[in-house]
Amino acid sequence: MTYFLLLLAAFAVAGVGWAVRRRSALCGQVLIGLGCVGCLAVVGWQVRQSLFPADAKPPSRAHAVVSFYLASQTQREIAGQRGTVVVILPPASQLDAETAENYVNALRAPLLRGHPELELEIARLNVPAKAAKTGTLPLAAFQQVVAQYPKALAFVCYASVPPDIESLFPTDPQTMPPFFLFDPLRGTNWLGALKQNHIRCVIVPRPDVNPAQTASVSGMPGEIFGQFYLMATPANATQIATTLASTTEPNRPR
Repeated sequence: MTYFLLLLAAFAVAGVGWAVRRRSALCGQVLIGLGCVGCLAVVGWQVRQSLFPADAKPPSRAHAVVSFYLASQTQREIAGQRGTVVVILPPASQLDAETAENYVNALRAPLLRGHPELELEIARLNVPAKAAKTGTLPLAAFQQVVAQYPKALAFVCYASVPPDIESLFPTDPQTMPPFFLFDPLRGTNWLGALKQNHIRCVIVPRPDVNPAQTASVSGMPGEIFGQFYLMATPANATQIATTLASTTEPNRPR
């Protein structure tokens, strides 16, 4: 909008110069010149903003590592199958578009590379604004996504799950596509579903990590993961949940 307003203003100056050129040739030429210079300056500014955005940030390697490990676990579970993997994202109020894009792109590359038989679909949880503000995501929002993709090969979720998440899964784990979770809030509502193998693995930020430390991290994926994250499986679910529960004031990283 700013670009168009500035461009319109430059045209207006040039237009005034054109209108007054007969009364004052010098004044008209000056205004027309200023208008032309203004147009060129505005167009140049827009081109620079498009090619070299001042606020562009490189993707976080910490986010990429989370998605890399989720992609690895998913590939292992669905190897040899053809179909769609569904990515479940929290509401925009809980996860901004830039971070969400980083997560998805970092998942897409290792998951789909060399696997033309797989596709990726993105689903945002549809949650009432009041519930989203409190951080409580109702089970119904997850049920809606699962019902929307009845033929999904797997679900990869980046949203903290509600206490009744076990109700999302049928009694027999084999009748539900594998479910993989990154819980950015370090909750433990997934414990029962993970121990029953309904959820296959859960990644959580380590309780002793400050979220600000992940902003400019560098290194190999395994090194970054070990420094900033924990992976819970059915075998160590209780141990990881106990570690998280013992943290009195957990950070709330993304």
